[in-house]
Amino acid sequence: MRAGSLVAAAAAVILGLGGCGGDNDEIVQTHALYGDYESSKVFNIDIERMSLDAVMDVSPALGPYGVDCETDTEAFALTRRSDSIAVIDFRNNNVVKVIPLKFHPRSTATLSNIDLVLVSGKTKPMSVTIGKTDHEVKRYFGTDIDTSVQPVDTANYFGGGNATGHPFWLADGKRFLMLDRVNRKLLLYNKDSDVPLAQIDTESTAHHVLYLDTEVDAKGNGTYYMVLEGPADPANSAVPAAGIMKFTIDAYDTIRVDTIFHAAQEDGGAHHARFYGDKYLFFPTFGGKVYVVDKNSMSAVASFEAGKGAGHITFSIPKRMAVVTNHKSTFVTVADISNPQNPKVLSNVEVTRPLTAEEIAAGKNSQAHTSYVDTSGRFFYSCANCEAKFYSLDLDYLWVSKSIHLPGTYVAMGDFIRY
Repeated sequence: MRAGSLVAAAAAVILGLGGCGGDNDEIVQTHALYGDYESSKVFNIDIERMSLDAVMDVSPALGPYGVDCETDTEAFALTRRSDSIAVIDFRNNNVVKVIPLKFHPRSTATLSNIDLVLVSGKTKPMSVTIGKTDHEVKRYFGTDIDTSVQPVDTANYFGGGNATGHPFWLADGKRFLMLDRVNRKLLLYNKDSDVPLAQIDTESTAHHVLYLDTEVDAKGNGTYYMVLEGPADPANSAVPAAGIMKFTIDAYDTIRVDTIFHAAQEDGGAHHARFYGDKYLFFPTFGGKVYVVDKNSMSAVASFEAGKGAGHITFSIPKRMAVVTNHKSTFVTVADISNPQNPKVLSNVEVTRPLTAEEIAAGKNSQAHTSYVDTSGRFFYSCANCEAKFYSLDLDYLWVSKSIHLPGTYVAMGDFIRY
């Protein structure tokens, strides 16, 4: 799921919704859209029935690493192995258009009040705006140099070779942030100009930006938080530890850093954080420690141990539980967060097989980046990447209750929709 919609996603968990799509007084089902990175396949899964509704082929685009829902009918398949992005109609299960680009895409962001999709680059530190209705490229931003020429410094910085982090629109629908991982910069743009309004250096590569509605005005001015990915090697003290940078953007387009929370150096890198309520940020780190950070003091008030490669966290609001995705482990970690200042691990639930030596060498993950909790808060849904196994986890009994195997080989990321 798009990092630019993290707050909306958190609200969706509370309401039992995910991605986009609408009820419209009809009987609706929740669907998962996932891509197979090693082919051109996109899967449409009815998660309640645990059935595969359709397989879409987005070729000549290659490598749909994930899928981002953009409207009530369409999604963009993030074809990270080609200079293009594919538009699919998930209600009719067909490919609408494959849009040529100057780079391989990483991910997208949009807002309901604008007719633009913002796409960040995987192979160039660039972004592009695309019409949501006409599917036409509008404007490019950033540096048109491929990572094969000027790569990300993966020897020192965690998070891999993607040229940018996840794109992020400000609420006014006019300005956006680009997280340049090649040059380690945070840039603020207006959608109508390829010249940055402002930019600052970041102490390490950055993954995504998140915020609270209560801290940002209608124009997008206010307080934001950004995950700093930290060192590739925890022993490398020359790179600051992974952290969360609190910063502000004002009406004069000035970016000011407020405070940075740092994990311990030995925790290694990080790539995701998520708000729980309006006070706490849950922050998993690669070594397995999950921090609970008070956003006011920007200090840790608690922590608990998950598995190796802890990367994402999903909340069951009704049950006051958290599920941690451990990218390099065979299990997810389920914790009781009734009291965020005293979280308690309930179980490590096995969901997948161990990674092989070849998969580890290729940098593959055992568990998907995206997940979903249903309306009741009882069922957690996600995917075991290398098995291409989509499953549901029963949070009452703490076991995998259902699963299906998808006709793919590496299914890593997607989006959840209701229609």
